Amino acid sequence: MEIAEEHSRRRHKRSNGEQNNAVSVDRLSDLPDSVICHILSFLPTKFSVRTSILGQRWRFLWTYAPNLLFHNENPGTVDRVLSLHKLQDINTFRLTEWNDCNLYEIGAWITVAVQRNVRNVHIDLNFHVDLPRCLFTCKTLVDLSIEFYGAVPDVGIAVYLPRLKKLRLIHVDYEGDESLPHLISGCPVLEELLIHLFAGYYPFKISSPTVKRLTINFHSDGEGSDNHEYYDRLEIDTPGLVYLRLIDCANQHIKSWALDSLTEADIHICNDFKPRDDFRYYRSVVDFFDRLHNVKCLKLNLSCCTEIIDSVFTTWEINSFQSLTNLELITDCCFLSEFLENADNLEILILSKVC
Repeated sequence: MEIAEEHSRRRHKRSNGEQNNAVSVDRLSDLPDSVICHILSFLPTKFSVRTSILGQRWRFLWTYAPNLLFHNENPGTVDRVLSLHKLQDINTFRLTEWNDCNLYEIGAWITVAVQRNVRNVHIDLNFHVDLPRCLFTCKTLVDLSIEFYGAVPDVGIAVYLPRLKKLRLIHVDYEGDESLPHLISGCPVLEELLIHLFAGYYPFKISSPTVKRLTINFHSDGEGSDNHEYYDRLEIDTPGLVYLRLIDCANQHIKSWALDSLTEADIHICNDFKPRDDFRYYRSVVDFFDRLHNVKCLKLNLSCCTEIIDSVFTTWEINSFQSLTNLELITDCCFLSEFLENADNLEILILSKVC
């Protein structure tokens, strides 16, 4: 009995000792500096800077973090961080939700990032700013996102982004009606393009032989097309496109060139204003749908445009959708028969809002 109790006491003591040792181990400090800097790069920069108080070793580790993520910071703080940051190559530079700042400072910060071979830039401001021209000729930029109040330069301003693969333009300003085509033409390897905008100011043509994924979200500006100089018009010329998502609430005309590589499409047509020329608009929509004949997965939402079906689709001679395997329709049920008769390989069908 005494031997058993002694063994029990030893096991209990050894267990407690192991727990105490486990608590006392500082595994984070055992990591190499490169790994710690990589971890710090996922934090907002103001938090990574605070780690400098943890000890002598940590004092300047944050200055080697490859990402600089600023969120409505004090301008003096940004200046100091940029002056102390030691890496010549910045992976990601982000300015988000700034309420007020000197416009010169914003431009100066972005210029520093460009000079340090930045790869990813995300600008999200709450006030208008003319972005530095060097941003649009950055040779190292791979991913560019501009949200709200940034301006896309017009023809005449140099644009060349030789490595840019991802571009997001969310409710930005355009200096002219050729600003978007001018920007896209300066991106020779662009693969992903996302555009959100209030339609009603310029017709938009998206032309690129390299874009594979395209998302377009056209909102109405709430004033109606009668207040503008000419029709809102969308043209798509992207022969290499594989994925398309289009939400169109304002255009008067849609035109597309061949989309033979397209395999997945998510289309939502919901015009907030009565077209000036009903038949012309509805005919353009039908012609656009004809371009989708090679898709494998199709989501089509016409729930807010039943008049399109009534006036045009009843006479639509639908193309064969031989590749179509997944179909989701949010529309009038009379439209379903057109697809069932021309999609012999359909495997999955989702039908919503049947009338």
